[in-house]
Amino acid sequence: MKMQKKDLGTQAINFRLAVCKVCITACFAIALSLFLFACESSKDTTNSASTAAAVQADTTTTTTPDTSTIAVDSSARPDSTPIH
Repeated sequence: MKMQKKDLGTQAINFRLAVCKVCITACFAIALSLFLFACESSKDTTNSASTAAAVQADTTTTTTPDTSTIAVDSSARPDSTPIH
C-alpha cells in the first residue's frame, strides 16, 4: 500500500493569502503616511505664508536709501559679453 503524499495545496493558498495581506497592509500604511505628510506640509506652507505676509507688511514701512549721494566708481567696466 502506498502512503498518501501530504496535500500542499491548502498550505500554498494560505501562504499566498498571508503574503497578500502583508502587502496590502504595507501599501495602506505607505499611502496613509504620504497623506499625513502632505497634510502636514500644507499646514507648514500656510504658516509660512502668513509669516511671509507679516514680514512683507513690516518691510513696506522702511524708506529707500538715497542713491544720489553714493560715489560712482568710474573705473568699473561693464561686462563685454553680449546678452541675447
